[in-house]
Amino acid sequence: MINRVSNVTVVIPCYNDGEYIGRALKSIYEQTLLPDKIIVIDDGSDAQTKNVLQSHVHPLLQIVYQENKGVSAARNLAISLAITPYIVNLDADDYFEQTFIEKSIAVLNGNPDILAVSSYCRVFKQSNTLEIVKPLGGQVKDFIIMNSSRANSMFRKCSWEATGGFDVKMKDGYEDWEFWISILKQGGSIYIINEVLSHYRIKKTSRDQKALLNHDYELRKYIYAKHKEVYEEHIGFYVLELLRQNSMFRKTVRKIKRSAEFTIGFNLLKPIRLVKKIFKK
Repeated sequence: MINRVSNVTVVIPCYNDGEYIGRALKSIYEQTLLPDKIIVIDDGSDAQTKNVLQSHVHPLLQIVYQENKGVSAARNLAISLAITPYIVNLDADDYFEQTFIEKSIAVLNGNPDILAVSSYCRVFKQSNTLEIVKPLGGQVKDFIIMNSSRANSMFRKCSWEATGGFDVKMKDGYEDWEFWISILKQGGSIYIINEVLSHYRIKKTSRDQKALLNHDYELRKYIYAKHKEVYEEHIGFYVLELLRQNSMFRKTVRKIKRSAEFTIGFNLLKPIRLVKKIFKK
């Protein structure tokens, strides 16, 4: 283990994640380049999680307790307490590979126009790998259609200061996506390390899944309204990309409808549809 000043603070919001916080912290303790500080913000967790947090003792670890205010407020509090130029976001139920901090610092140190660094990400449920997410990163126009980075990332604290931090109004999700747009519209880019250095856990009750299923349109509309000037500046790119994605979606739907499984299922449900029509008359 390399033991030297890294100029990094790791911030970990924690809300009822006592079952997973140990794995997240372990992944930081085992980094090839340790952070200068780890700040965990307990965001009004239950007693069980608080007991777990109190059992963790480490010279780099600081635990701060607050009433429940949401992940954005928790991150903002932790970052405000940090005195390092680099910040690492890590959700309490996720974890990093051992080289994430060292490799991310190497990118930021050598490239002042890069504002944040993330990596490929393994999405898993229990012990099963579901997919490998490969975000593209890029400049602000690359973020107006979709989030092209990951929440678990390293970024410059000065970028956070320039934007006013994470939007505390976005309690239903997508706050990291909005944050990337906020910092990128000042210029610069986000870099993606083409290695799986992050692990994202799918739980029974996933905040991201709830955001997609229940709040996707409202959240996208909020981001658009807040950064309307960015969308207007790149309107040509925005429209063409929407048309491209719509075309891909239509082709996918067509393939599904032509698949054997769909045809069989459609035919099996014919009697049920017929009965419904009869009772509706």
